Amino acid sequence: MIEAAGIIASILGVYFSGQRKSMAWIWNILASGIYMYVFYEAGLYSDMELQGVFILMAVYGLYQWQREDSAWKPSKSSFRQIIIGLLLALTYGIVAGYLHERFAVAVKSPYWDATLAGLSMLGTYWAAQRKIENWILWILVDLAYIGMYLVNGLWGTAALYILFVFMAIYGWISWRNKLKIK
Repeated sequence: MIEAAGIIASILGVYFSGQRKSMAWIWNILASGIYMYVFYEAGLYSDMELQGVFILMAVYGLYQWQREDSAWKPSKSSFRQIIIGLLLALTYGIVAGYLHERFAVAVKSPYWDATLAGLSMLGTYWAAQRKIENWILWILVDLAYIGMYLVNGLWGTAALYILFVFMAIYGWISWRNKLKIK
């Protein structure tokens, strides 16, 4: 039941993000609060911690998107920004994965979980910055999450992430079209 509420809030958050509506961030805050509990219960501690980061990033995203809502335009990241972001995300995955493997009780898939958490933080930051590359990253990350959630028995969340892949494709097309108009 709790996972279902998280699924609904998550779908609304991604849908409104694809529509370039700032209310996406409010739904993302709600979804993250719910999923913090779901992932704790599942022993996916990096994902649980990630939800706290998502809440902070969602507040930042809401601020960013409301600041210039009328002049909303996506932009592209430089090659350097992409490389630095990916290196930071992967470094987070290695460090957090090690710490969870070494010190957490009943942790599942620590490196997989932590690496995807690091990449998810990067994707959320890029989304808040209106970087079109966030959608490509989300497609790849969501595909990897599907496998992790299936392995860990979170069937509803795995189904949600299948939907997220299609929603990320839609978001990328929508933002790309907006970028072409710009």
